[in-house]
Amino acid sequence: MQPNTSTNLAFRVATILQQLGIEGLPRNYELVFEAMTGNAPDLAREIKSLGAIKTQEALDRLGRRYLPHHFEAGQLEARSSQVQQELQSILSLLDEEKSALSRYGSVINQAARIFDSNDLNDKGALTHSLQSVSSATHARAAHSAMLASKVVEKSQKLEEVQREAAAANAARFTDAVTGLGNRRVFNKELARIYEKAGLPDLCGIAFADIDNYETIANIPNLIEPVLKKTGELIRAVFGKEDVACRFDRGRFGFVFRTADESEIMRLVDRLRDRLKGISVAHPVTGKQAAVLSLAVGICMSKQARTADSLMAFAEQALGMAKASGGDSVSVHGVTNVATVPKDWLIYR
Repeated sequence: MQPNTSTNLAFRVATILQQLGIEGLPRNYELVFEAMTGNAPDLAREIKSLGAIKTQEALDRLGRRYLPHHFEAGQLEARSSQVQQELQSILSLLDEEKSALSRYGSVINQAARIFDSNDLNDKGALTHSLQSVSSATHARAAHSAMLASKVVEKSQKLEEVQREAAAANAARFTDAVTGLGNRRVFNKELARIYEKAGLPDLCGIAFADIDNYETIANIPNLIEPVLKKTGELIRAVFGKEDVACRFDRGRFGFVFRTADESEIMRLVDRLRDRLKGISVAHPVTGKQAAVLSLAVGICMSKQARTADSLMAFAEQALGMAKASGGDSVSVHGVTNVATVPKDWLIYR
């Protein structure tokens, strides 16, 4: 019987949590899982650097950076409180301005009464009134400038909170290593494709696996730069309408917003060819450590009535491509072999 990889990995994660004395919280489990699977090489190094005693506070600091979705409620509450404080501060400034304007209005009214009295011979009263108005006007101008400066400062703080919120929201849908989308983005896109019951958008998806991922991952300090280069290459190859995601380890998912199978094949072949050109040099010896190649499984939405079926068919096609030895592509449901390049494995 084949061992269940997922079960084995889950057991290993639970064992490591126990060995390190880390509480079995869901966020701690996912943190260790991400470190063990190689999804975030920096995370693995940072967990190790925490030392023998890994406090929950230290783990949560890492979690806020690498797993922000676990801390959304707390972050939202903190931002809400900060926004409330800044808005309250602006309201206080406006109340202060209202009081200052009222005082200035009183000075103007008093001066107006003196001028309206027609007692122009009382030069002392007129001089004193003019001095009061002049002094109040200068004070009013200085206070207005100070208020404007404080309001600008408060507005900048509110904009900073807005930027932080936008960055945190983007982090929920971004793979930290490659800069591509993550599985949440992929699932969200599939939901859009099948939002009309029984009438999916015409498009295609592909699952891809780096063939020699384990070999590269076993070389210290190599897998992260390779994944970053791969992410840069994918962004350069695919168009803005296409969705490119990294799921975990060396696995990627793509959504092609076209019903043209030949166009999808062209893009996939282009990616495979360019990926082989990436230099994977050993960080110590400088020699070529591996040649990057992909096993790819493709399925078109017209061949699947549901999102689950579409993913299952693409997964089966990927399995066929990997079973052939990798560095090949399997297309679900292709029957006309003449339309497919010779190095493509046909999945039926």
